[in-house]
Amino acid sequence: MTDTPYAERRVFAQRVPFAPTHYQCFDAARMIAESVVGIDQDVSCVIGIASGGIKPARLMADYLKVPFHSVTAKHNKSDAPFQQATGKVEVLFADALPERFTGTVLLVDDIAGTGATFAAVADALSHRLDDDAEIMTAALFRNQGCMHKPDRWAWTVNDWVVFPWETPHHGQTHPVPTLRWVSAR
Repeated sequence: MTDTPYAERRVFAQRVPFAPTHYQCFDAARMIAESVVGIDQDVSCVIGIASGGIKPARLMADYLKVPFHSVTAKHNKSDAPFQQATGKVEVLFADALPERFTGTVLLVDDIAGTGATFAAVADALSHRLDDDAEIMTAALFRNQGCMHKPDRWAWTVNDWVVFPWETPHHGQTHPVPTLRWVSAR
């Protein structure tokens, strides 16, 4: 378990979750993958953070024609909406995860709430990186409270997000606007 130095809090302004469609999430994953084509050091593999980052990471790996891997990182007490992050992230590696990485490793999650998950996973992977390897982070969504932005993201939101691969939300939701570009830091 890693304690991360992230003291920010996720922003939940409206108390009505955003609800992207499968198509919007898949389109965002494709656009993020397109945005990394031609970077200085080619993406050598994509790692999805379970469970939310798995679907977009698989799509990105397929688009980029590179290997896909997964890791598990947990810090929420449950899947209930509107939770603040604990800052304590447990990272678990699958047995099939390579011992060494070269090039650019694209680390993908569905949302960057505070940046704690990306920081914990990147730290846990650091001993597996060759000297010239680097980690690039990407998320479909970035919460406004996330001061440690991922390298790439599609939307910035100020409320909870209910993803199409999660348990459906019973109640009012906000649609996600049409994606026109990918943000980068």
